[in-house]
Amino acid sequence: MTRLVAVLTIGLLALTGCSDDNKPTPDQTTQAADPVSLLTAAKKTLDETASVHVVLDSRDIPDTAQALSKGDGVVTHAPAFTGKLSFDNKGSMIDGDVVAVGGKVYVKLSFTQSFIEFSPKQLADLGAPDPSTFIDPAKGIGSWLPALKNPVLKGESRRGTVIVTEISGTVTGATLAGLFPKAQATQQFPATFGIDKDNNRLVSVMISGPFYAGATTTYDITFDRYGEQVTITKPSPS
Repeated sequence: MTRLVAVLTIGLLALTGCSDDNKPTPDQTTQAADPVSLLTAAKKTLDETASVHVVLDSRDIPDTAQALSKGDGVVTHAPAFTGKLSFDNKGSMIDGDVVAVGGKVYVKLSFTQSFIEFSPKQLADLGAPDPSTFIDPAKGIGSWLPALKNPVLKGESRRGTVIVTEISGTVTGATLAGLFPKAQATQQFPATFGIDKDNNRLVSVMISGPFYAGATTTYDITFDRYGEQVTITKPSPS
């Protein structure tokens, strides 16, 4: 009988030990549940990457607006960008190949044969930034992460093979001005950031609000192909 009690006691102690070993430490639990830490880590990754592929799409741009509506390209911290942008010009769509490098933006519109330089004013009139600033640490998309007010863990979702942790909150229009100069500065814009916790990479952004008068517009932005070595040069004259 004494022997049986001893065996059972050892077994219970072993089970207890296994259970304790599998429990997350307080630090692990805090980190997993801390949206500010995730946002900070994702900004650091974006700030330090050599390049990233960015895709931007929009919904509900009012017919009266001149606005950036779509984008697809690679951006580096040179800073530089190469890809395509689309602008909504009061209900008419304007598409163009775009190269931004050396502080200049060159656009080849769908109805032209060569690249022409767009001034900052021309871009601003279209509601668009210099696309080379998409990941500028001070005024690009990464600057929105630490500015997110009242961040809350929303849950997880799957994007292909990636499990994304979603964090929601609001961003002021003034924070968005570097990329969206027509956003109403004093208004709050609900935003959700999707972050891959395995590598601290920003995967997606969904942000809505009064980007343009008379409507609530939504932008969906995705990021992939981090860290590719890309060289972007001024386009050659045609």
